[in-house]
Amino acid sequence: MLAAAATCKVSTDLSRNIAIEVTAADSLEEYDTLKPTARVLTGHGDSSATPVFWFSPDTAIAVLDSTTGRTVVIHTGQTGRLVASGGGLVSNPLAIHTLAAADTVFPAGPTLDTVDIAGPTALDSLSASLKIEIADTVAAAAGGSPIVPLAGRPAVYTIVHPTVAGLVTLVRSDSDTARAAITDTAASNSSGIAFVKVRLLAPDTIPDSVVVVASAQRANRMVVPGSPDTFVVRFRGVAVADTLRAAGPIVDTVHVSAVPPDSLSDSLSVEVGDTVAATGSITPLPGRAVVFTITSPGTPGPVTLVTSDTARALVTSDTVTTDARGVAAVRLRLIAGPAPASVEVTASAKRGVSARLPGSPVRFTVRFVP
Repeated sequence: MLAAAATCKVSTDLSRNIAIEVTAADSLEEYDTLKPTARVLTGHGDSSATPVFWFSPDTAIAVLDSTTGRTVVIHTGQTGRLVASGGGLVSNPLAIHTLAAADTVFPAGPTLDTVDIAGPTALDSLSASLKIEIADTVAAAAGGSPIVPLAGRPAVYTIVHPTVAGLVTLVRSDSDTARAAITDTAASNSSGIAFVKVRLLAPDTIPDSVVVVASAQRANRMVVPGSPDTFVVRFRGVAVADTLRAAGPIVDTVHVSAVPPDSLSDSLSVEVGDTVAATGSITPLPGRAVVFTITSPGTPGPVTLVTSDTARALVTSDTVTTDARGVAAVRLRLIAGPAPASVEVTASAKRGVSARLPGSPVRFTVRFVP
């Protein structure tokens, strides 16, 4: 909100009108109506019965009613000044930014997501982002886009299934684990994208799916065309990972003077598994994420992590998914000289979204020798 006032010359007569106090929103959306407020103040600080009239010296906005100040947008993307007068006083102008109204909304990503539940005590309970884009359509010049993303526009997300509250919640942050909301409002970012995620709250009662609808409204409460958009999040139970272990040697030596020169290590491999209580054996688990990170040397550049023998781009941290054997692996490549004496790489995995998997991190050492 903006406020402005105008004052007259100092006088000892405190019953005189000395100021106009004006309040209005600092922005106005196309098709909406601005209704400012104003009052004339006396030297006592009391409101006077003096009428106030409104006008604008600009073409960006138009005052439809000079007595109420009812104002609308004429040209979007500009700034118009709104002024009040009364009792021989004129207020300082209020700057009103004119905004385009959204006229389209559409999904900005997949509308179906599947969350693998990794056990009731430590579970991957968070869906991917349920994203919509809120935009204005314009007559685009040659080669231009007719879609103009709109920032700061509200999108209302609502869980419509299951109807039982407390099983799942909507969140806007991965770290938000305390709330329980079946309806939430998210504002679009600079790319016009608004999003929420679905978090499972009750691991003992896992719904097979959750249905979320997203709707956008203009400032005048008209529904934006394209609303509502429907998203489905499916939950499925999978085995609980409870161990991470090296699946090969944790020390390797690279001979850089070999003929031909060798700059690539052997595979640095780990296995993600589930321990069978009855036998103590480990069942390999495919499709689990493992994060490999170069921890030494600390300066990026001399070496990189690769998952392809031909890759040479600098990568100091990479996430690799375990294969059908439950194994994830990277190799280390020298991409800039001189070669460091040794390089340390760690491999870590999590159970769900937070708990580090027992055995993490696995540490590898790769030595470079002449």
